[in-house]
Amino acid sequence: MTNQTGQTLKTLSSALREIADHVMITSPQGVVEYVNPAFEATTGYASHEIVGLTPSLLRSGQHGKDYYQKLWKTILSGGIFYATTANKKKNGEIYYADQTISPIFDEDDEIIFFVSVWKDATERILAEKRVQEERHKLEQVLGIEAGLHSIHDLNKLIDFVVEKTSEVLEAEKCSLLFIDHDLGKLCIKGHRGIEESVVKESALKMGDGIEHLAENFHQTKIFPDHLSKQSSKIDGSSYQSETFLSVPIELRDHTLGMMNVSHKSGKDSKIFTDLDFKILVMIVRQVRIAIENAKLYRELKHLTVTDPLTGIYNHRYFAQTLDHEIIRIKRYKRDLSILMIDIDQFKLYNDTFGHVEGDSLIKNIAGTLTHSVRKADVVCRYGGDEFAVILPETNLAQAKIIAGKIIQKISELSVERPVSISIGVAQASPQTNRYDLVRKADSHLYEAKRNGKSQISG
Repeated sequence: MTNQTGQTLKTLSSALREIADHVMITSPQGVVEYVNPAFEATTGYASHEIVGLTPSLLRSGQHGKDYYQKLWKTILSGGIFYATTANKKKNGEIYYADQTISPIFDEDDEIIFFVSVWKDATERILAEKRVQEERHKLEQVLGIEAGLHSIHDLNKLIDFVVEKTSEVLEAEKCSLLFIDHDLGKLCIKGHRGIEESVVKESALKMGDGIEHLAENFHQTKIFPDHLSKQSSKIDGSSYQSETFLSVPIELRDHTLGMMNVSHKSGKDSKIFTDLDFKILVMIVRQVRIAIENAKLYRELKHLTVTDPLTGIYNHRYFAQTLDHEIIRIKRYKRDLSILMIDIDQFKLYNDTFGHVEGDSLIKNIAGTLTHSVRKADVVCRYGGDEFAVILPETNLAQAKIIAGKIIQKISELSVERPVSISIGVAQASPQTNRYDLVRKADSHLYEAKRNGKSQISG
């Protein structure tokens, strides 16, 4: 360093020492020659710890090679470089600086120093980041909301919610629990990051120290010091060192369950924020609406496939299901039979006792049919006083046995006078279609009715 250069540095240092901004002076090669007290206070580096080194000591890793190439190209050409730079303090903490780097020239127009002057922009940048994060998360929540309204199956809805909530809140663990009031327990219905063995053993009695979570829900944001040993095991995890968020799912003043997230895995923080909590509340609010919509959808769907008088399936559902079962037997070489059932002398019963009693008889027979067959069998009202039963995995001989049991149960009904039914039985073949199978069973039904009351033909 020449005497002139040294004198210039001394003059610059003296002039810049008292200003509030942060100052660093480097040589043309980028070696630090001077830092002022404001720089030392913010970065944590004392003057003797950084003078003689390069500013690369401050690099945060948030800027790529292109950033520094542009910086050097600008100042080496005599230009002034402006940027907001992310740097690292001595303790590893990131700070942001609104920075200006200017070249200083000597009398021969040669660069002898670079002067970096910057203001601490950390608070502003972090605030902007929070706004951006909030906007991004709100956009994600809107995406969840749109997805929820297109799902009408409750199980699929639960899986979708758990997956998307985990993503938005960067949670390694997420659980959706519903209250089984019959059992008096909270049961996990959807989860992520929880072992299946834990899920199977997770049901908790409502008296197991979780009343404040499952019944009252007055405290919906929960941190470790608020959790009892029992309540901390809701999804089989311990929360001793992590925040845990829980929000109730309520529908028309009725508590359905709760949603929990834990083990945040974000890059910047392992602690859930107030924003995270607000996001979870928003998601749960949409879940509540979606559950109600799914329930209404199921009710509407139920109305389209059930008979309004008896509550059993209608002719439309019979046709759809029989088509499906015929496809299955062709693919898997299984047995399939159907029963076509008609009430003997129903018109006489109706004329004698009236339509109200006639309707009551039809409902009684529908209920008896439902309780006389297996869970896999499908009982339908075919029309008027006719019923049909689809019997999967059943051959003709087995179907006739089931038909005999049904005739016996019907004969035991307590109604205005004894009633009987006739049943036509048919078994599907690999070449059968729905129309042929129904026609065959119908033919046997008419044959049974010609043979007298309480007859089976097939």
